[in-house]
Amino acid sequence: MKDRLTKKSNLTRRGWLRWMATGWYGFSSGIGVAFSALLGNKFRAGMTALGIVIGVMTVSGILAIIEGLNRGVEKNLSLMGVRSLYLSKRPWAMKGDWYKYRNRPPITNWQYQRLRELVPFAEAMAPRERERAKVERGDEKITGVEILGTTSEFARITGHTLDRGRYFSPADIEYERPFVVLGSEVADKLFERTEPLGKHVVIRGMRYKVIGVLKTQGSFLGRSRDVNVTIPIGRFRRAFGSRHHMDVAIKVAEGISLEDAEEELRGIMRRVRGLRPTKEDDFSINQQKVLGDLYRDITGTLFLTIVIVGMISLAVGGIGIMNIMLVSVTERTREIGIRKALGARRRTVLFQFLIESLVLSSLGGVLGLACGFSVAYLVDAVTPLPAQLSALAVLAGLGFSMVVGMFFGIYPAWRASRLDPIVALRYE
Repeated sequence: MKDRLTKKSNLTRRGWLRWMATGWYGFSSGIGVAFSALLGNKFRAGMTALGIVIGVMTVSGILAIIEGLNRGVEKNLSLMGVRSLYLSKRPWAMKGDWYKYRNRPPITNWQYQRLRELVPFAEAMAPRERERAKVERGDEKITGVEILGTTSEFARITGHTLDRGRYFSPADIEYERPFVVLGSEVADKLFERTEPLGKHVVIRGMRYKVIGVLKTQGSFLGRSRDVNVTIPIGRFRRAFGSRHHMDVAIKVAEGISLEDAEEELRGIMRRVRGLRPTKEDDFSINQQKVLGDLYRDITGTLFLTIVIVGMISLAVGGIGIMNIMLVSVTERTREIGIRKALGARRRTVLFQFLIESLVLSSLGGVLGLACGFSVAYLVDAVTPLPAQLSALAVLAGLGFSMVVGMFFGIYPAWRASRLDPIVALRYE
């Protein structure tokens, strides 16, 4: 009994090995026949694959640009602090009547001080006021620089890191010392090969001593994040007045959810402002998620539309493949008849033509990926739009092209496999 079971198991194993060897031989020979057929009609094959190339180029190029945009947005949002809330007069994403937000009362320094006393979950808290102005050093000057007035805790909230030097100390803020921290691009343009630490720059006629330089943050959509300087908020108000819009950045302590912290901050701010229960908020609490959601709302439909256009191009290319494969079946009717007369099975013929369709679409997919990424990086080089190569774009391009080749190649392959060998041999 045991010997019979062992013998049966050995036969089964040999059958599987024979089946695998036959399958591999059929696959490899099918690829060889497919390449021979395509090389015999290079121009027709190229024109047929053009639709696949255009479709894959569109899809892969758009996916590369989407990936670049997503990475850029994520990086920009991370600079605002992952666990940070921003209390301001207006929401970052305004909906409805703009005048309603414009007429809201500003956040005052007294309210900020009360928040420092009442907010229990703040790991760090800092006011922020901004203006654009010219920064000078001797004959060198840069216009349109963002001047940020804040306190020593702001770097802890945003995660800004220094390339060299130091950030403000509490004493620098308290005594409103004329110190400045430069963005990397400002430092490079004003000081070139000179070490900026300990040197002075002029902002609105006031001299400031450089105590630090921020690390390079790069640019996004053509806008540099390094054309900025930071000064103590007291100095900012001396230079630009005290009527600027203030917002308050708060870093939420670990162990407390942002949603809970936001609700608690809302209640505290309503109490500080003396709002009655029936009155709506006259302030906004923003967080990183708001801008992320706004970005997805704006771009989601646009990207989906463009990808659908690319899919339509792939479908058109697939129809072209099906038409050419049907022509190929007609042209090779006698060849199919001879192969069947010599013993070729239906599945062998079907497999051969299916592989030919897959090879044609896959070659179009590879060329489309190369063209798509080339176009994407050309866009990245000459426009503000970033591009980023991703595994998703590669898999999507190759996957879609192979699926199209398989889907649109099934009918021609099935038709070839169903030909009667006697009728096929008579075909002229």
